[in-house]
Amino acid sequence: MFLKNTWYVAGWLTEFEVGDLAGRTIAGEPVVFFRKQDGKLTALPDRCPHRWAPLSKGRLEGDELRCMYHGVKFDAEGNCVEVPAQEKFSPQLCLQPYPVVERHQWAWIWMGEPALADPSTIPDCSYLDDPARRFKTGQLDYEAHHALISDNLLDLSHVGFLHEKTLAAPPEGEPEDKKTGQSAGGSAGKRIETGVRYENWRVGDFGRAVIQAKAGGTGDVWSRLDYVVPGVFISRVATYPAGTAEQCNFGTPPADVEPLSDNISCQAVTPMTERSTRYFFSSGPRKVDVTDEEAEGMWAVASAAFDEDLDMIEAQQGIIDHHPGERMAWIDADKGPAMFRQLMADLMRKEGTPVEVFPPSRSPGVTAARPDMVEAAE
Repeated sequence: MFLKNTWYVAGWLTEFEVGDLAGRTIAGEPVVFFRKQDGKLTALPDRCPHRWAPLSKGRLEGDELRCMYHGVKFDAEGNCVEVPAQEKFSPQLCLQPYPVVERHQWAWIWMGEPALADPSTIPDCSYLDDPARRFKTGQLDYEAHHALISDNLLDLSHVGFLHEKTLAAPPEGEPEDKKTGQSAGGSAGKRIETGVRYENWRVGDFGRAVIQAKAGGTGDVWSRLDYVVPGVFISRVATYPAGTAEQCNFGTPPADVEPLSDNISCQAVTPMTERSTRYFFSSGPRKVDVTDEEAEGMWAVASAAFDEDLDMIEAQQGIIDHHPGERMAWIDADKGPAMFRQLMADLMRKEGTPVEVFPPSRSPGVTAARPDMVEAAE
């Protein structure tokens, strides 16, 4: 029960080396990746058609992959090229390769109909290619349903509580957020073509920013978070001199207005099975804004926050599994997750994929049991 006709992040490009086999499970399907001698990445079903032995336990022979159960060999396009001691063999021994694109430091794989794979629909994570940023990258494996990780990334209200010891809650009495297209408090978002967007200004404070001294201790912080199908998070947080938000009428700052600091985060949620998910994350402040030491400190804080998410969401999954059929209550912060779940459900129905309601009785589930909340958010 996964969206198939979409591009999933399979891994960082550095994970795939010439001469190595890399087995992955993506959207419920075992896949084996390897680079040809010319460096091109290829992906095949991790299943020999003969006895379904995993090809990731096989052996590379140049650009060909031999199953080490009975010796059947395939080329990089999935064609069977050899069956030991047999001159002729069935076309059923061939494999359908998966479309793969290497872009923005990630390997992207299309799990659906190959003819529909359009690289132009890959989310724009080009910030990851910017040499002017000090990017740090990582990944975590969750023993939890992928929808719970997406819900977490789309719900900004949890930050001040779950991450009070890492990212830290805003100090008491801090000026209220000024929002572009959403209510105060960060509980809502707006629907964009391929996902949900949050955009806002924080006026008169960025005390936790490492470039605080550049603006005499206070300023305006603009942030934009796009969460797009199938689970790609693109966040930008920029700080400006005090008064910039008002000058921009609390809208998107023009490109010619230079920020005092600018940090980018690109993240991706890739389902492996129904109860396991791989989460890729990054942070990229500009080199002119922070030193290596400061960037390391920022990364340590972010990594600790990611661990806090992991601990809570896996615990949440355990509670869900122990209480099937029981309802969860709603708060306004569920509007963003509900919009994204509805979008995913619409795409799954369009391609004929069964739509799963997860958790089974959750009101903002993929079947949008509370359409009034979705409509209110939009």
